[in-house]
Order: sequence, then C-alpha cells, then structure tokens
Amino acid sequence: MFKKMRRNKAGAVSAILALALMAAGCSGTGGKPADTAEAGDKGAKTEEKRGSITVSLYDRGTVPAEEGTMDNNRWTKWVNEKGPADVKYMTVPRFESLQKYNVMFASGSAPDLIFEFDTAYHGQLYSQKQLMPLDDLIAKHSTTYKAMLEQYPALKKAGTMPDGKLYTVGRPMQLAPQHYLFVRADWLKKLNLKTPTTPEELLEVVKAFTLNDPDGNGKADTQGIGLSFVSGIILNNMFGTGFTLFGTDQYPWYVKDGKVVHDWERLKAALDYQKQIYEGGYADKDFVTDKNGEKQKQAWITGKLGIYGGNGADVNTYAALKKNVPDAEVIPIALPKTEFGQFSPTLSNPIQMTGMVNAAAKDPVSVIKMIDFMASETFTHTIEYGIEGQHWKVSANGCPEPIDAEKNKKERDYNRDMNMLFPLLGKCYGLANKPNPSATDKEMIEIINQAKTAYMDQSRPMVGITQKAYLPILPQDLAQINNNSNKTILDLALKAIVSGKSYTVDQFLQEAKAAWEKAGGAKVDEFYDKWYQENKGTAILMDDIYKMK
Repeated sequence: MFKKMRRNKAGAVSAILALALMAAGCSGTGGKPADTAEAGDKGAKTEEKRGSITVSLYDRGTVPAEEGTMDNNRWTKWVNEKGPADVKYMTVPRFESLQKYNVMFASGSAPDLIFEFDTAYHGQLYSQKQLMPLDDLIAKHSTTYKAMLEQYPALKKAGTMPDGKLYTVGRPMQLAPQHYLFVRADWLKKLNLKTPTTPEELLEVVKAFTLNDPDGNGKADTQGIGLSFVSGIILNNMFGTGFTLFGTDQYPWYVKDGKVVHDWERLKAALDYQKQIYEGGYADKDFVTDKNGEKQKQAWITGKLGIYGGNGADVNTYAALKKNVPDAEVIPIALPKTEFGQFSPTLSNPIQMTGMVNAAAKDPVSVIKMIDFMASETFTHTIEYGIEGQHWKVSANGCPEPIDAEKNKKERDYNRDMNMLFPLLGKCYGLANKPNPSATDKEMIEIINQAKTAYMDQSRPMVGITQKAYLPILPQDLAQINNNSNKTILDLALKAIVSGKSYTVDQFLQEAKAAWEKAGGAKVDEFYDKWYQENKGTAILMDDIYKMK
C-alpha cells in the first residue's frame, strides 16, 4: 500500500530510492514491515554478528502509563524486533536536551547516534571534535541513506562541515511558510478598513483594532497586535532585519552590494516602529515576559487580539479560535513594504539536519545500518502512521486514514520524535492531503494557500543571507563574542521599546554599536563576509532555497 501512496512527481521517493528501500527491508507486500531486519538476505550476511548501539530520543512526557515509557514501549520494541541492531534508547528532555547532552559527553556516556534539532549545537559538537565523519561509512555500508543523498544533493551540502566532510544526516522537507502574519479579516470589514500594505496603514489598523471595539462587546478589551515571540520576529522581518527580541540566537546580517553587512539601520527602524505600538497601548504591556508567546496565543484564540504572528499552520490554534469565536475570519497578509524593501516571514527549512554520530561510537557500521533503517519506508511509515489494520486504513486518495483517532492518540502519537529521518513531503504529507478533512481543516488549507501566494515569492524574499541552519559555524572565540554581546544588545533593545523618552532608539543604536565593537563584533561580521565571498558559489544561499520549492 505504501508504494501506491508515495509515488508522484514531487514525492519523496524516486525509483532509485525505492530500490534502496527494498534492500533496506521493505517486503514484496508494498512496504509492510519485513519479518526480519534483513529480509531476503542469505548466506554470509545472515551470519553477521548483530550490533548493539545507543540512540537518543526526545522525551516530552507524553507517553500514557499503560504504554510504558519513552525508552520502552510498543514502538521501541518494534524497532528492536525489525531493525538491524539492538537499540538502547537514551532519553533527553525536549527543551533541555542540550544541557543533558553536555552532561552525557562530559561523563563519556553520550549516545552513539544523536538526534537534535538545534543545528548550532551540531556545530558546537563538531568544533569540539565530538562527531564522526560519515563519508566513508556511508559509501561502504549504506544503501537507503546513500540513495537519499543522491536524490537530494542539498542534504550533503547542509551536512558538510568546514573541513569538507559529512557529519550530519537529515531529511528533505516541503518548502512552505513557517511564520504567518494572521489578521482578523472580520474586524477589518466591521471597521471599514483595508488590508494594510504600508507600515503606516498597519499602524492605523492596529490602533483601530485596539480602540474601536472590533468585537462589539462595548468594552476596551482588545489588543491590536502582538509584540512577543513570532509576532515580534515578523515585525523585525518587515524592516529587513533578522534580529529577534527573544533569545541570543540573532541573525543581523544581509548582503548589500555583494558584501555581508550588519543591519543596524534596519534594526533601528524596526525598534522605532515597535516602540510606537507599545507607547500607543496597542499591544500587551507585559510582552517582555511572554518569551514563548503563550500569553499572546491565548489572547488570539479567545478573540481579543487582532493581528497575530503564528508559528506554522497550526490547525489546532485555528480550531480553538473558531470554537471561541465561530464568526472569526482569518487571513494571512503580505508584510507591508518599508523603505528597505518588501520581505516575507520565515519559510520552513527545505533540508533539516537532525542526526549525528558520536566520535566515540564503538560500532559505527551498526549505526549506519540503523540510519538506513530509520530512513527506509518500512520504518518511517510504521512510526508515522502505525500498523495497517490497527491504526490506519487506505483512504480514497490512497493515503493512510486513521481508524480510531482516540486509539492513535494513546498508542501512536507519542512516538513522532523517533521519526527524525522521515521526509516531510510527498502526496500523503500535510494538511492538504488529510483524508476526510473537517470544515475547519478546509478553511486552514485555504489560509495556507493564501500564505504561499503571499510569502513564497522571491521578489519578497526572506531576510538574510540564507536560512540560519545553512550559515557556517562560528569558531568558539567568535561564538562567545557573538553570544555575549547579543545578550547586551537584546537588553538594550527591549529597554528602548518600553522606556519612553527616557531611553530612545537613537540611544540604543549608539550603545548597541559600542557594545558590539568593544566585544570584538567586527570580527564576527568579517567572518561571515569572508565565508560568503569564498563559498557563494557552493553554499546553500537564498536563491537555492527558492529553487527547492
């Protein structure tokens, strides 16, 4: 059944990959789990000693008690029954994973195969010589992942470190909007406002959404726009800067006249704009403490926020809004054009690097075999959809349709972090391909399509040189300069927004530049420009990303 579901022109599996998948363990029944990890192998191969490895796994605390634990449940048992090696899973808390990994490496107990979304941490481990180069191992011992590298050459580009060797593995993903600037279209209609196309028009809409009772309840209880988390990031993007008001992982560089430059003037304009919003009372006065945007999200889903920066096409958030406010109409809007040009919010990363091999792994061949198994159709579909007949059936469009959503929620949904080599694309991936979509799903699909039109236009590009994941890793001394000075600059930026006349954006710019220069930030700027000049013909840059769609 899987073969029927996955084959199309834009699918994730080509003919060459299909052949490799069969070698990796797909049976002649169309992708159902084989009886053994090396089904069909005979002779000498069956006598090979079965390896034993450790593999990391995020633990989000979502495993029902009756299912066991994150490292011991029906799916980890399935892996050990069907896979090419004995696997001991080592769990790490999802949002404290780096701290846990650091402790593991310090004690010599880090897993053989490490999965982590944070690409900056990949670079840190590479710099510390904690990772194993994979080129020769893949060439000699891989079939499935080797075929993926051939089908998606960007995987090799993205996984190659400064020494020219491949250190990380990953997966192709659908290029799509990641951040959305959502607007309550019903509020626009009620207040006779047009969709804003300039910063001035957006400010007028934000003001009206705050002061003119758009929800009609006779109370002054609405906010025009969010400033925290994604909303703030998008407002910065509007002015062409990748600076974020939350966290030190800043991205304040762009290409001008063929050189990489720091975006100080763009950041100044973005902060001045947000200061106007804050001083007008058009946003939450406590946005500084809303670091993950949860408070802002609650204002949106309860119908008290007019413009919201969303992270991904979150149908659950949209459904919550519609439940609370059935008449709510939502549209994603293109970012207004500023004096610096017109830009788009962040798009998803079309190539996501997720895995690394510990330099101290004692059985790297078994690790490569496990990577092959995890990249195979047998593994990815079983972990994603469950067991055919138990968790899913084939729908009219040839894709998996849940048999019992509640059963799946209990027995399957907690296992998704096991599937970090699953290609996030193809004819069965995404909300648009969901069997029997609900009315809310269909509305969200239309919103996504509108966002694709608004945001996936290279004439309104994403901000920066390329996706942050494709930037080179800063050497440790420069990384320390960057991180420490950005902490200071971040504090100054927030101070500039909330301090009224006592601390202006001009003062911010003067002090931020001084802090950057004193810390040695010019060396960081020079590093990125040098990298760009030397690698612009081979690196994954913005033009390459847009071609991937």
